[in-house]
Amino acid sequence: MIAAPQPPSLKLPEPVTDLTAQRTGNQVTLHWTMPKRTTDKVLLVGDQKVRVCRRLETEPCTDVGNLLFAPQKPADFSDHLPAALTTGPSHPLTYTVELQNHAGHTAGPSNAALTSAGSAPPQITDLQVQVQPSGVVLSWTPSDPGPDQIIRINRKLVQLSGAPKTTVPLEQTLEYSGPDQGHILDRDAALDHTYTYTVQRIAKLTLESKSIEVQSLPSAAVSINARNVFPPAVPVGLQAVADPEGRAIDLSWQPNTESDLAGYNVYRREAGSTAAPDRISPSARPAPSFRDTKVQSGHTYEYSVSAVDHDGNESAHSPEVEESLPQQ
Repeated sequence: MIAAPQPPSLKLPEPVTDLTAQRTGNQVTLHWTMPKRTTDKVLLVGDQKVRVCRRLETEPCTDVGNLLFAPQKPADFSDHLPAALTTGPSHPLTYTVELQNHAGHTAGPSNAALTSAGSAPPQITDLQVQVQPSGVVLSWTPSDPGPDQIIRINRKLVQLSGAPKTTVPLEQTLEYSGPDQGHILDRDAALDHTYTYTVQRIAKLTLESKSIEVQSLPSAAVSINARNVFPPAVPVGLQAVADPEGRAIDLSWQPNTESDLAGYNVYRREAGSTAAPDRISPSARPAPSFRDTKVQSGHTYEYSVSAVDHDGNESAHSPEVEESLPQQ
């Protein structure tokens, strides 16, 4: 059976349908997926011609790129905005891409990708980081408040050679909204890890009834070894009670609540002595109690305790308490 003749293929690539635009500083990055077929479902072969168009509000479209991309592949293009489009208030800026056949014909433009002309948020140029017991403090010179401005923080874990495995995420993005106060506490940063930070200002805008964001350039990356050098709190509530029959003095105190607590050190000296107290516990004790059996009848002792964490940081000594073992 002989089929009816078919019209020749126009070899028009299908239009792009997933174009996106993201402005960072004075550059707009476009991303899309190249189609794999023509409008009459014939597979595309070889690199395809792509025309990139930029339109400011209702002005005519301006060609900003003529490119070649392979079918069925991700495609990217960066448009460095001219100075006239990088100052002043926000204005809608729309991009489209068109795929052309060998004769320069097209099946139509892509979907429109919207971003903004005008001033971008200023880049943070003086980022500093400092470790505190509650996390890592990031600080910089604040800027004038912008419309719905947020601060976006990228934190990467530096994996040191030979370091033990960790459950800390390798990379996280954190966002903080509100006025730019020039400092933020990252409470999620776990101590005893090394991190690299970059920070961006993000302006949230509504243009043509659509929500978009304009990003500043990222700050320079700053690294910090968030080593725990902070001792636990000083133990409180120390009490000493003599046990004449057992020829010992029992000590007890309120337990500390730090999550990284390793235990306690116990110290003793003769009452009235100006010498430094001696540690009488052989190692950091996990329990908030101690029984001193190396005491002599008729002697009065002054006791104190300290708390120690798993990094070896030791608190100051608690206030001393006195107790004596009666003569027998």
